[in-house]
Formats: sequence, structure tokens, C-alpha cells
Amino acid sequence: MQASLGPSACPECKTPYNEKDLKSSRLLRNMTSTVREHLAELKLDKSTSKEGAEMEKMLMCSEHDEKLKLFCETDQKLVCVICRDGDKHKGHVFKPVKEAAQINKGELKNALGFLAKENGQLDHMIQQQTTEITKSEEKSKTLSAQISAQFEEMHQFLRQKENEVKKQLEKEEKKVTEFMQNNQSVINRRFMENKEKEIILQSALEIEQPDHFLQWWNEKGLPMTKNMKQKADLTPSNLKFTSRVKDLTVLPDSLFLGPHETHLQFFVWKEMLGSIKPVPESLTLKNPGQSYLKVSPGGARIRQADRGTSLYKDFNPGTVSEENFQAGQHYWEIEVGEKPDWTVGVKIGAKSAESEILLHLKHTKGYVLSCDGKDSTLNTRDKPQKIGLYLDCEKMQVSFYNADNMSRLAQINYKSKQPCCLTLIPGLYLDGKNSDPLTVCSYKFNTGRR
Repeated sequence: MQASLGPSACPECKTPYNEKDLKSSRLLRNMTSTVREHLAELKLDKSTSKEGAEMEKMLMCSEHDEKLKLFCETDQKLVCVICRDGDKHKGHVFKPVKEAAQINKGELKNALGFLAKENGQLDHMIQQQTTEITKSEEKSKTLSAQISAQFEEMHQFLRQKENEVKKQLEKEEKKVTEFMQNNQSVINRRFMENKEKEIILQSALEIEQPDHFLQWWNEKGLPMTKNMKQKADLTPSNLKFTSRVKDLTVLPDSLFLGPHETHLQFFVWKEMLGSIKPVPESLTLKNPGQSYLKVSPGGARIRQADRGTSLYKDFNPGTVSEENFQAGQHYWEIEVGEKPDWTVGVKIGAKSAESEILLHLKHTKGYVLSCDGKDSTLNTRDKPQKIGLYLDCEKMQVSFYNADNMSRLAQINYKSKQPCCLTLIPGLYLDGKNSDPLTVCSYKFNTGRR
């Protein structure tokens, strides 16, 4: 009966382990299988005279029955001395077997070094991608708990909406993680392919007999290293290998639920109670002292002043909010009513007017999204009475909503980290047809006890 062995030590970190600690690794099993298959092809059993004779026969010239003592660099194959003087190899370059083997082993070492470096990068990218996937999964769990906690504070009727939002989160998580997992699969597949090549090339370097090595080089080594090179130049001396890492990247966590992360209760509440018109934040509009503009006391409304003349009919001034915003997430609603022409948006860079993101309703063009002066038409059949504006200073993102049904009209990112303020333009006067004001909706939360 075999004696029971005590704990063994890991050859890498020297940590003791028992048999129960060992776990199966598909990656290691596949790599080991590849090595075994390759070594089985190269193994030469000198004790078996039949196999030895067959190998010796392979190293004899089939045409002249002479030993293959030379290596034709032009054709990259072993030849005998009679082949050298024949017409097939006229003008070719020849080297002794040992010298040719050393040269080609050098080529092989370069390929091996290239693979080792790239496989290190691929391994690091796999670890990074795993970390990003874990971040998405952990963030999803945190948001799920946050959503549940907020729904508990709402009426029992809203539990159905809670499940709907969670399904949206699960769908977003699945979409985000599947995209990253597919990317990781590509990285992992290239790592496995490169690792298999690395193992094969490493084992080939261990072939001691030059002629055996060159025979392997002719059959497998040369085609393999040629396939690794850039297609533009496949000369033996060219060491430019085609990188399988350059076109890869690690995708970052992008899981995001928009306002449902920061203003969930309000958004869900507005979906259910369309007749209530609150917003979580209020602001004050600056009075620009412009005779063509009228700002209401308190700074909640702005409109074009009544005119007794048609002069300056295309003059379209506006104003901005007193408040600036540089952190956090914010949401406002602006009542536009039936006005045929207006502009609502955000100015980034309160002092320098560095850039603007604006949503227009133009009486001649319809809805237009403008970013730093570049316009794009929005295809929407809705004509909202209120525009919701969501500003996420952390993600540097502006979203516009139809505040009547909370559907998103447009979303755009900005690059500057400067403070932001709201900008409102009541639109062209249009001979008095557009004299209604733009109104910043306000709401006071009931902080009393229930």
C-alpha cells in the first residue's frame, strides 16, 4: 500500500497545499495537451532502431541518396552536395547545417521574444477587463439596492414600477457586460493562440540536432514565423511581426441608468402623476437689463417685450441663470407651452462662454440640437409643453426630455470642466405671436412629517 504523502509546496509561491486544494484548469489542460502533442511529434526514440532508421532516411536526399549536409538559404531547405551543383539550385546561397541552424534559431528567438512580450500585454489586458466587468457587476448590485430602498419610500402602487426599472437595469447590465465579455473573449482567444505558438517555438529551440531542427524548420517553423510577419515584407531578415495586441483595447465600465440613478423617485413620480408639475430644483434668471427682454420679479419667467414697431424683428436676445453648477446631477423643467420659437440649454464656462449645448424649436425648421454652433435636426412627433433638462456634471453630459411623458429627446456630452449655467432665449417676437414667456417651473417639497 502506497504511503500517504504530506502537504506539498507550490513551485511558484512555496505555499503548502493538499490534494483537496487542487482545482482543474481548462486553460492549463489545453496548453499541456498542446505541448504533449507537439513533443510527441518531435520525440526521437533512439532505442528503437526502426524509427532511427526512418529518421536517417528522412535526412537523406531522396534524389541522390546522399546525406543532407547543406542548407539552401534561397529555398530554405536541406540539400546534399550533388543538389548544390544541380540546375535546380543554380545561383543559390548555401550554408553548413550547423551555421544555418544557428541563424534560424536566432530568427526563432526573435519571434519567441516578440510573442512573450505580447502575451504579457494580453495577460495584463485580460486582468484589466476582468476588473472592469467586476466593477460593472458590483455597481449593478449597488444600484439595485439603491432602487429598492427608494421604492420602499413610495406608495405601494409604485412597486410595479420598481420591477420595471430593475428589469431596465438588468438589461443594461447584460448589454454592458456582454459587450465587455465578448471583447475579453477576443483577447483571451488571441492569448491562447499566441501562447500555443510560444510553447511550440520554445520546444523547437530545445531540439539539439541541427538537421532535425532544420527539418522541423522547413516543415513548420518557417511557415509559422512567416504567418507572424507583416504581409508587406516577408523576407527572412525582416523582423517586423504583425502585432495582435495593437487593435485591442480594454473596455471600461459604462453601466449607467441616467436620472434613475440620482432622481429616480421624481422621474417615476412624474411618469405616474402627469398632472403634478414639480421639479426638484429651482433657479433664478438674471435680468440682463435689455429693453427687448422682460424678466419677471423673482427671476422665474422671461419673455420678449411688447413692441410697437417691426424694427429689429430678428433680434433674439436671452439670459442665463444666476446659479452656476460644477458638480453633482441637476434637473429642471422649463415650461414652453405653445410657443412656436424658443431656445433652452446650458452654457459651459460661465465667464468665457466657452461652449453651449442648446435645444431649439425654430418656427421654420422644427426641433434643432445645437452644440458649439453645429446644428442637427431632431426627428420627433411630440410637441412638449415642458422641457426637462438633466445636467450631470460628473459624466459631463446634458440630456433633454419631453417632461410631459419623461421620454428623452436628446443627449450629448461636453468636454470642458468649467462651471455650467442654464441659458434661456424666449425666441423671435414674430409680430407678437411668440410673446408668451419661458417659465422655470418650481416646486417646494413637503418636509413635514406624514
